Amino acid sequence: MIRPPAYSDMLQNYYGELFMRLRRERQSRLAAVDSPQKARHYVSQVRQSIRGAFDLPGERTPLYARVTASEEADGVRTEAVLYEPRPCYLASALLFRPAGKVDGKLPAVLGLCGHSQNGKSSEPYRIFCRTLARAGFIVLLPDPAGQGERLQFIRTPGDRFSERCCDEHNQLGKMLGLFGDNFAFWRVWDAMRGLDYLLSRPEADSSRVGVTGNSGGGTLSTYLWALDDRLTMAAPGCYITSFHRNFDNELPVDAEQAVPGIAAAGIEMADFLIARAPSPCLVLGRGNDFFDPRGTKEAVAETGRIYELFGGRDHLAFHVEPGDHGYGPGNRRAMYRFFMDEAGIPGEVEELSAGPELFAAPDGQVNWIPGSRTLPEFLSAWCGEPVREPMPVPAFLTANGIVPPAETPDYKVLRNGYPAPGRVVSVYGVRSEGGILAFLHTCDCRPLNIVPEGEAATLLVAARDAEEELLAAALPADGSRLFTLDARGFGKSFPLTGDRDTDFFTPYGTEYFYDAAGVMLDSPLFSGRARDVLAALAVLRAAGYRSIRVIGRGVSSLFTAFGCCAGPELWESIELEEAPASMRTLVRKAIYREPQSFAPRGMLRHFDLAEVYAELAVGHKVKIR
Repeated sequence: MIRPPAYSDMLQNYYGELFMRLRRERQSRLAAVDSPQKARHYVSQVRQSIRGAFDLPGERTPLYARVTASEEADGVRTEAVLYEPRPCYLASALLFRPAGKVDGKLPAVLGLCGHSQNGKSSEPYRIFCRTLARAGFIVLLPDPAGQGERLQFIRTPGDRFSERCCDEHNQLGKMLGLFGDNFAFWRVWDAMRGLDYLLSRPEADSSRVGVTGNSGGGTLSTYLWALDDRLTMAAPGCYITSFHRNFDNELPVDAEQAVPGIAAAGIEMADFLIARAPSPCLVLGRGNDFFDPRGTKEAVAETGRIYELFGGRDHLAFHVEPGDHGYGPGNRRAMYRFFMDEAGIPGEVEELSAGPELFAAPDGQVNWIPGSRTLPEFLSAWCGEPVREPMPVPAFLTANGIVPPAETPDYKVLRNGYPAPGRVVSVYGVRSEGGILAFLHTCDCRPLNIVPEGEAATLLVAARDAEEELLAAALPADGSRLFTLDARGFGKSFPLTGDRDTDFFTPYGTEYFYDAAGVMLDSPLFSGRARDVLAALAVLRAAGYRSIRVIGRGVSSLFTAFGCCAGPELWESIELEEAPASMRTLVRKAIYREPQSFAPRGMLRHFDLAEVYAELAVGHKVKIR
């Protein structure tokens, strides 16, 4: 049995309370919407907030679309297509339409894949696309980046991501975040450009346009529904629940499902549906989905209230079939009926098989085609360019909430530990901010019931567990008192939520889970840890220490450095062990192993670590190794 650390629920409670506060505020706003006029105002607000959260390119570059293969079977023509959502950034897709000559215009559907490793080759997606085509639709099914024919790391030496698409997404998300970008933005733009191609086809009717997908495809369908007014109907599956339920259930979401600031803006998943009220929408779910079905029902009920105020409650449908996560036959049948009714296609349709696989790229991967560029290669190129928006380090710190405490933090005294005769570990829970304690440790021959006073101190910011590192450390050669610090999520507050994975570097482990929550809440884990360092330094200064040497190592090195940058008056010298010289160098290598929380989001948009280290060196001794 795993024995959890004493404060292992601290981050869960801290971020959980932020989600709950936002939920209560949103429920209050929704409860006040009781007329069509107020409903229109609410819809306008959420549309504006959602669209403001997605930083999309402003220019639609040429698609250079071409059909590379085709076949006909079961009355359906399938074409393999290549196009370029961004210059030299290739996408592969399958297009389905009725076989033979098409008379008139066909209603169009964009099908979006979930997290299937083989992307558009996954049978449930080919089944629904071929069935819709047989019913009289034209359907495009693109490969997502990192799946199917669009693996992004296959040209990267030492690639270890391409065997599992979610790990690819996570890796891309981490690297994009350093530039203030997000994988969701790339996925949405890919889908919009896919819709551009679909509607460029002469068979497509731009007045009848739907989108559907499941899981990751349900996510993207939901986003696109709120962001692209060309869509006239939608059927997102196995995604809609609520952000707060995902968090409460300790569900680590995919990289594109953690949109920066979306929760902090007061937006919930239901608002992506409400943003298009009262346009026709079918919400699909499964009875035993890990996207909590209770949240799905709540989201549909909230959306239904707004639709009702518009007089369009019958435009919102809801279908749940038994079973686990997936686009099952019951949900597919509900989707066929919904789209056929909305498109004015009478009758019934018999579901087809998936049919044979068809590939768009000659060797089954678009990034073996000469002239193509992978997303990591885009990032590598950005690393060679000047920073986009130069910003002084102090301004960046303030903008990211990395500031010294306004007054000396209070602390509580934990019971002492006795690791060996004559050795007593005293621990102080420094109140860094509401609900957060940073644990300051020191060792002596007797219990110390207050932080001991002194002149010179060494503060070691732990890379794993402050008590273990205190007991393993040699006493400072300069005679200073040794303190060690657990910032939030380390040592005594290391969480054992989620999959109970104790490795900081696991792609979808606990560390990622809380960092992703912080991204959505505009409350970064990195910034909080930097504030914990500042809080501990303030407590030591209040205890009389004027000569403080700070040591940060490994995963704690950068938040220690940024914290010390924000409080130069609180310390005298700093040593950073196993700290990178440059984040750009790490991104250029493409295999960036560090956890997503290792460096602050967006820093490479403004500066690299050289500027941070230069800021530290002003009036201080700095050693980096």
